[in-house]
Amino acid sequence: MAKFHCGIDFGTTNSSAALSCDGAVRVLELDPLNDNPASLPSLLYITNEGEQIVGRAAADAFIDRNVDREVQLKQVDLGVAIEAYVGGEPDKSETYRPAAAPTDVREGVRARATIEVNSPGRLFQSLKTQLRHTAFRGTEVFGTLYQIEELVACILRRVKAAVEEAAGAPVERVVFGRPVRFSTHDAENDVAQRRLETAARLAGFSEVTFFYEPVGACVEYALGIEQRQRLMVVDIGGGTCDVCVMEFGGARGAAARLAESRILGISGVPVAGDAIDREIIKSKLFPVFGSRVRYGPSRLRIPQYIFNEILDWQNLYKLNTEEIVHWFLAMEADCTAPGSVRALRMLIQRNYGYPVAREVESAKKRLSWEDEAEIRLHMDTVDIQERLEREEFTHIIEYNLERMMRSIEEAEAAAQVRPKDIDLVLTTGGTSLIPAIRHMLAERFGADRLLPRDTFTSVATGLATVAQYC
Repeated sequence: MAKFHCGIDFGTTNSSAALSCDGAVRVLELDPLNDNPASLPSLLYITNEGEQIVGRAAADAFIDRNVDREVQLKQVDLGVAIEAYVGGEPDKSETYRPAAAPTDVREGVRARATIEVNSPGRLFQSLKTQLRHTAFRGTEVFGTLYQIEELVACILRRVKAAVEEAAGAPVERVVFGRPVRFSTHDAENDVAQRRLETAARLAGFSEVTFFYEPVGACVEYALGIEQRQRLMVVDIGGGTCDVCVMEFGGARGAAARLAESRILGISGVPVAGDAIDREIIKSKLFPVFGSRVRYGPSRLRIPQYIFNEILDWQNLYKLNTEEIVHWFLAMEADCTAPGSVRALRMLIQRNYGYPVAREVESAKKRLSWEDEAEIRLHMDTVDIQERLEREEFTHIIEYNLERMMRSIEEAEAAAQVRPKDIDLVLTTGGTSLIPAIRHMLAERFGADRLLPRDTFTSVATGLATVAQYC
């Protein structure tokens, strides 16, 4: 029986998998509902009945069941009394007797929480980014506690099922990709990898090996040629920008070329597509929802925390309380832009956060082949039609571009090479298609040395090859 070797690229936004056997590598179809079936959106939707829906179907289920519905919240008693000691000021009157009047008084406060009582389900996205946050151990979903590893495992089980169906046999050994840096803090890097390994084992893989994602993309290209080359990979996906510099000798055959290869330098920064989407929302949509509005006699601004929740759209429903809604209604009666406040209120009440996030991402993608794109959303009183030009977009993400460039320079310094020493720059990951990023790379290395690889599957292909030969 043929022996298959598996490589999995679990991504912040999309995941992919490939199988290698006897030197041939095949990318697997993971999601027939997705525009690109070889790419599985890293989304998980858990219904209030416990059903777990993964991929494009998860997004469709969330939109169908959550958007444009009335949210009902209530306060519940958690059954916990929180004790506190309050230091009292001594009585200074003539009748004051210290022995009879203690200065420390014990008080008890009942712990309460606001919950949504009619939610049909919860959608989780960007779980890979959450792996590094030590404070996020898990969350309760309709009475069931899920650790972060269990949530990730729900997605990986879908991938494993597709792998084993394609192989026609159980597959327990896998090479997983990982970013160069999950985080800028070493401790968080260790936690993230450990959690991802636990998730893989929960999904059914018994032997898990990790390999840097940009190195996997480099292997995917280099094993198909036979000349000596010094290569750089710039891998920019949804959560991280990863860079590696590798050197391959002139040996023939995959095993020999891998044996002669050397990793000269690596670098990475947790800035990529998700961060860029947030910058677009801040710049183009915050004003639509009232960030410049002044209200009341004192002409106050709407608090910033309200807009921070728009960026974290999964928790937007927490603002849909009777108190906040009435506050918005009063604000509409005395403010500089009632329409913007009304749009903000309906965004919260009708749970439009996810459609807004998807439309922003879509406009960003269109700018890869168009000079301008419109962010359009027409739902109830939320009426968005904002034009975004490439030049303005480049200005919006300028800080993100600077951080990416510093990561490239760091990889060059580690490899002790200069831009002219690089034969080819391989690009992969959806965010690498942004024209401003391609222009930045072309200015540094020359457009003739840029070689795009498959946006979503080049890493998985390289990882499957590594699984066979390493």
